[in-house]
Amino acid sequence: MITTYRNEFSDVVVGLSAHDNGIAMSLAAFVLGGRVVEKHFTTNRAMKGTDHAFSLEPVGMKKLVRDLQRMRVAWGDGVKKIHPTEVTPITKMGKAIVAARTLPAGTVVTMNDITFKSPAGGLHPYQIDQVLGKQLVRSIDEDQMFKLEDLAQVVKRHAA
Repeated sequence: MITTYRNEFSDVVVGLSAHDNGIAMSLAAFVLGGRVVEKHFTTNRAMKGTDHAFSLEPVGMKKLVRDLQRMRVAWGDGVKKIHPTEVTPITKMGKAIVAARTLPAGTVVTMNDITFKSPAGGLHPYQIDQVLGKQLVRSIDEDQMFKLEDLAQVVKRHAA
């Protein structure tokens, strides 16, 4: 109903009065656009009374608040950016353009001369056009990353 209410009452803040076990439905409500969550709280779910069974104890309430805060961060601002916590995994798992075999200086680089391997750190795979068809100004060992300074534009000579 969150989506229906948001569409029908676009000028008001929509939320969820949660009478379920756990925190999943509250998180789902946030994802759908709910911005208010009412969740029952108890110190002991085994206590007598209807509400205690579906209420959150202190640990559960902390998890709900934590996860709602995480959702807000995960929601982001629509701008793609690398966060500080992503730098190490991106470098470790990212790819670089490397030599598929030892290549002597003067080689005009073709697809057969390159491969893509982790870790990142050299030229990115999307920079392949800056490598293919260029001539090596120095030799490159197998698995060594290409650098722009290793490459020169090939000058085609025409017969006179």
